[in-house]
Formats: sequence, C-alpha cells, structure tokens
Amino acid sequence: MNRSDHALFPGFNDDPDQAALLEIGCEELPSAPLPALRSAIASRANALRSEFRLGKGKVHVLGTPQRIVLVLESLPSVQEPFQEIVLGPPARLAGSLPDAPSPQAMGFARSQGVSISEVRVVESPKGSYLAIDKTAPQRKTEEVLPELLGRTLEGLPLPKTMRWGTGSGPFLRPILWVLAYWGNRLLSLSLGGVLSGSTTRNPRSAGFVLHPVRSVSHYADLIQSWGILLEPEDRGKAIERELDLTLKLEQDVGRLDSAVHRVGDPVLSTEVLDLVECFRVVVGHFPESYLTLPPALIQTVLRVHQRFYVLAGENGMLSNCFLAVSGNSAANLEIVRTGYEKVIRARLEDAQYYLDRDRKRPLLDFVEDLGGMTFFPGVGTLSDKVGMIRVMVQWVLNRIPESEVKGTGFDRATLSDSLDRIARLAKADLATGLVREFPELEGRIGSHYWKLEHEGIKEREGRLPSRLLHLEAEAIAEHYHPRHVQDRLPVTLPGLVLSLVDKLLHQVGGFAAGFVPSGSEDPYALRRSAWGMLAILRKTAWPITLEQLVSEVGNLSLPRDVSGDLRKFWGERLQGFWEKEYPVLLVRAGATSLSETLEISGSRLRFLSEISGRAGYAGLLSLYTRLVNILPDAGEMDNASLDSSRLEAPSEKAIHALMVEEGMLDADLWMKKAVNGDWERILDSVLGFVDPVQKMFEEVMVNDPDPVLRNNRKILLSRLRNAIGVLGQLELLPVPSREGR
Repeated sequence: MNRSDHALFPGFNDDPDQAALLEIGCEELPSAPLPALRSAIASRANALRSEFRLGKGKVHVLGTPQRIVLVLESLPSVQEPFQEIVLGPPARLAGSLPDAPSPQAMGFARSQGVSISEVRVVESPKGSYLAIDKTAPQRKTEEVLPELLGRTLEGLPLPKTMRWGTGSGPFLRPILWVLAYWGNRLLSLSLGGVLSGSTTRNPRSAGFVLHPVRSVSHYADLIQSWGILLEPEDRGKAIERELDLTLKLEQDVGRLDSAVHRVGDPVLSTEVLDLVECFRVVVGHFPESYLTLPPALIQTVLRVHQRFYVLAGENGMLSNCFLAVSGNSAANLEIVRTGYEKVIRARLEDAQYYLDRDRKRPLLDFVEDLGGMTFFPGVGTLSDKVGMIRVMVQWVLNRIPESEVKGTGFDRATLSDSLDRIARLAKADLATGLVREFPELEGRIGSHYWKLEHEGIKEREGRLPSRLLHLEAEAIAEHYHPRHVQDRLPVTLPGLVLSLVDKLLHQVGGFAAGFVPSGSEDPYALRRSAWGMLAILRKTAWPITLEQLVSEVGNLSLPRDVSGDLRKFWGERLQGFWEKEYPVLLVRAGATSLSETLEISGSRLRFLSEISGRAGYAGLLSLYTRLVNILPDAGEMDNASLDSSRLEAPSEKAIHALMVEEGMLDADLWMKKAVNGDWERILDSVLGFVDPVQKMFEEVMVNDPDPVLRNNRKILLSRLRNAIGVLGQLELLPVPSREGR
C-alpha cells in the first residue's frame, strides 16, 4: 500500500506497514499550544531515532484536538551498526603490550569485557592513551521501538500540565488511549501512566466508539473512512474551501447578497483548524439593529469569543451574518445554527446594555472611578498612573523635533494641550461597563465614546476641531499597541508618545511592586512591554536615551527606587532586542549602552556588520585590543591633562598631530560624527592610526620608568582609545583569521 492509496500521511514515501505508528488519544486538547507541541514531538522523535540508530527516514507528527499521531518512516529491521573508541589509562601506564601488560591495562581490558590483545595505543589531543574498539550490539527494531516511542513525551515545552489519577500524566489533557504499531506488529508501552492497546476511537460526532486496529495500513483505512484529515495544513485548507463554498451557495440561492465576503483572518484560521476533528460550516444571523454597535465590538464577540468568521459588504461595512465551523458534522444543522445565533444575540444584547448605560456619563467622569482601581499593589491606583502619564508625555513631547510636531498639522502648544487631555482620558474606559465585560476592547471603546461625545456639537459650543478630534481618538485607540512582537506600532504621533509612556510606566510600576521577571516567570509581561518601548524608540529615532528615562522616572512618586532594577533589566532587554537582527558578539560590542539613543546603536550595528569583510578590519580590531590591554580601565584617565610638550618621540608626536587634525581631542565634536551616523569618516580617520601606533610601540616604551613620560603617553593613547571606542567595544569582536585572505 503506497502513498497514492492513502491520503493519511502527507509526503509518505513508504509502505505504511513498514512504518511505526503511535497514536495518543486525549480529552479535547487546547488549540493554542498544539502547533508548538507537534513541532517539539517531531524534534524529540528525530533525536530519539538517531539515538536508537534507526536510520534517517522521515518523521511525521499529525493530529487533531482528539489525537496526536506520530509516524516513523523507512525503519530498518535492526539497529544500524555503531563502533566507538573507548579510552582508558595513559599509555605510559600500559606496561609492555601485549606480553607484559601493567595492572592498569589488565583492569581496563577486564572492565570493558575484552582480552588484553584487543587493547591498543591511540593518539588523542590530550596525548597517548590505551583504547579499545567497541561495537554496540544491534538489537531488533521491534525490541527498541517501545522504549523510543515511550520517551517521545519527555521534556516537551508544555505551558500547563495536569494529572488525572495516581501515576498518570503529566500532559496537556488526560490521555484516554495509546495505540502503537510497527507495520502489523502490536507494540507494548506506557505513556502518562496509560498502557498501549490495539484500539482507536472514531470521532466524537460519530460516538467516540472503540475500534480494533490490526496494522498501520488498517489504521489508515479507518481514519480515511471516518473523514478525518490528520495533517493540520490539509485540514485547514479543507475548512477554507468549505467556508468559501458555503458562502457561495448562500449567495446563489439569494440568502446572502453577492457583495458579501468573508473578512480575511489567518490568525483565526490557524486556531480553528486545531479546534475541530471533523467539521461542518454553518451560516448564522443576528438582528440588524446590533450593527449600530462599534464594529470592533461585534468582531470581538464573533471571532474572539466564539471563533466565528466575520462577513462584510462591498463597502467594508459589517454584515449581520457570520460563518461558524462546527466540530459536530453529524448534528442537526438547524439546531446548531439556532444555538450559535442564540449565543451571539445574548452577547450583543449584553454589549448594547452596557453601551447604553455608559453613554449616560461623559468619558471624563469615568476618570474619577480609576481611583478605586489598582495600578500595582503598593504602587497606587490607576488614577495615580494617569497623573504620571500626564507628566511623562509632556517630558517626551519636549524632546521631539519641531519638524515632527509640525507634521501633525498642529503647533507644539496645541499638541501639548491635546496630549494632556488624552493622557487623562486614555485609561478612562477601563472603568466603563463595556470594557469590564469585554476587556479586549480597552482603548478602542474609549476612542469610540470620545468621538460619540462630540457628534452633534458645534465647534463654537466646545466641540474639538474635526482633525484634532480624529487624532485624539486614534491615539486613545492605539496606545496599547504593540501588544506583542508581531503587532503593529501606533501610527499617530500622540499615539506613539502615549504608548511609549504607558509601557514605560507599566515596567516602572511592576518593578516598584517587586514583580521582577525571573526565568520564564513574567506574570505582568514586563519583558513584552520593554520590547514595545524599544521598538517605538527605534522607529521614531527620538533623541531619548534609556538612561534619561531612568533619571526622569526618579522624579516620580514611587514606594522605592527602581533605577538599578531598570538599568539591569533594560540592559538585558536591549541586548535581546538587537540580537534578533545581529550576532551576539556584534551586539555586545556595538549596542549595550543605555546612554545613547537606539538610532545611534542601530546605525553602528549596521555599519559594523557591513565592514567585517573589509581590508583593514583585522588591523582595526588588533589596534583597539592592544590599546585596551595596555591602558587602565576606561574612564580612569579621562580627566587627566595631556601635556603635548612632553611628547618626545617622533611617533608619539605624529599620533598627537594626527589626532588634532582629525578633531579627536574635542570629544563633543568627535561624538557628533557618531550622532550624525558618519561612520565611514570615523573609520577612515581611525585606520590612519594603525601604522603610527605600531611604530610608537616599536620606538618607545609606553610604561617608561619616568612616571611623567609614562602617564603622558598613557593619556595620549587613552584619548585615542576613547575616540576609536565610538565604534563600540571592539575588543569583544573576534579577529578574523588569516586563512582565505
């Protein structure tokens, strides 16, 4: 039976009855961790296959919410041969082999179960040693498979596990059955305290009944006859086809307008394919009157709460219809549809109730309620956080270039007033009934309410100008972005300022409350918040450093000083942030300072990554490393005065003259080149010192017995080291080998 006979194993090139099968049947598995779990099991199985010497055939990990299936292709009948050299005592303790071996040599042979004639001397990097050639026994595949398969669940990255009885688990959900075959040979093993048997189960929609299995190919026949697609990608494509077909059929019979289309949602599609084993698409409706609710709210109810697909018309307006993927393909369609519609109607009715109740109060009124909501334990309330936000947004705004301020269409004073207003309002919706019921909508509901309050009000009666109102509403809506690494950044300048400050204060509050991230523990997502802050600073290129933020945070009213914690934390986060794009050593050399902007760090890293193959690069690293090695710690001689009249040798005079010519002795002027990203000119200047410094080391003794000469020379070289140091801590970079040059 080959691949053309079965659609069970994608890419299957072997006879199923020459493959090993492991099926783990479970209670309903959660969808979120399944992709990572399948990948981890595949990696684990590949490693075990190599460890047990069972060839290099393909490993397939498939599955549904009810079962995880592992298939090992092209298994040999016995283990592959394996020979290793086992080292013993040093050869000097061997005696005379083989006629007069020493006690050490005899003991080594005895411990390895061989005769002394099989002991020989080999050369290793550590010297000459006694050794034997040891061949591992070749066991039959059916003997080692149970142990291999029984270890597939060891060390998996499971977010949460559970036990369901004495000696059971741990696993994501209770294991109900285990099935293991090699071809037509039943294998005996135990997983999570469950012994393997010879049965599987059909889908829940068909009764979840036990069925006997005779072989791998018989299992494939059963799975295919039940309509189960074990390959997640194939199941996802089938669901997409069924969604499109159902929509088209509804349009063909006139129940849906031809302009209605499904809103693309790859995140939902990825989740849905791991929510169902067998499936059926259902079209549902809800009363059109609910379309007056905010679109984001309707979409949250449909796609986030119920995992339903949103439909929209030609103009992008939401439809009052939806598509649902049911996991019960055998159920009565009308009963399923009615149940779905009842749930959606109830949720939208709740939303309408809370919206109507909230709208009886202006958004600013809810700010007062924040005084009863905790920011972080012991740090204050959300009202206290709002006060900090109002202070910090003005501090950030004062550091934004005038050109960017003008780019908003408003002057700095207007923008300052606007930022103060939205800083007060940004968290107000957290106290509303709608956000308490639908917390995923924080920010967007506040934005919606702020716009609604100004509808029907004329500007002379207090209504904000339309452009400013739109800008403020957008900023309130987007200030929680980015919520994760793949999320977008805010688009508006006020939104960027507000998001930056919000993420900054979230970290500050977390550290002030003692919630320091440790290992995998980060319950308040402080690391994710730091990433968002760094991403904004990088995108905007604002002249704001992390050290400045630490200093400014010190002016806030906090229960304890968090400056040390923030410096350590941000140093680690900064390194991890850049390591997503550049090698570790390059990042350590070029971007670990909190005292420079991310724009400078980023441009330096780009430059260093580009010049590593250039002529002169190795000489540059050698020059800087020599200076670092011969001089005291950085900063120790920064305040010492250089006496150019005490420079005696021509080489040191030449170095001094070249430094004056290049402007290196004016630290501010030299650093300005780095701020402007003029790395090429800096590099050209620095490379001009390679030969003069080499000549100086040959001509004079830096550590001269005369303390005046010694200190003066060290001050000169210290100035040069500091000037080269704007390129980074180059001593941390490996010097390229001469091979291949």
